[in-house]
Amino acid sequence: MKGCLRGVLGAAVLSLAGVMPAKEAPVFVTGAETISTEQARELFQSQAAFIDVRSREKWQWGHIEGAQHFGLYSTFALLKHPGFISKDQPLVIYGNGSHTMRSALAAHLAASWGYKTVYYYRDGYFSWQAKDLPIAQSEGRSALEASILQSFSE
Repeated sequence: MKGCLRGVLGAAVLSLAGVMPAKEAPVFVTGAETISTEQARELFQSQAAFIDVRSREKWQWGHIEGAQHFGLYSTFALLKHPGFISKDQPLVIYGNGSHTMRSALAAHLAASWGYKTVYYYRDGYFSWQAKDLPIAQSEGRSALEASILQSFSE
């Protein structure tokens, strides 16, 4: 599975490489709508699914309250399989902020896998935290990530 994930991520990097500066995430991602912190807050209040694509360690230190963790380089590729999250469920995908590529790559992949409403929260976790919006800390995996991994191991 790791080889497949690396191939998919490599293709995504190459497809985005021509449109983004080396040290900053793109402002727009094909198939996703770029949103501000205020728009992310409104989506949070309307129960959109928040997907954190940072490393597990960073997710454990702090994440948007209620977010599910699917690390871009670990478990994110599981979302391409049917039945885990409905393709009709709005997804808000975020990372640390505009200085990293993870959320841009993840938003691109989610849109290419058929998710109908993908929001690219480019400003990410640190902007959310700076606005004193709800955050949480957790140990281990998010509930959804754990249940998906459990179903694959059975």
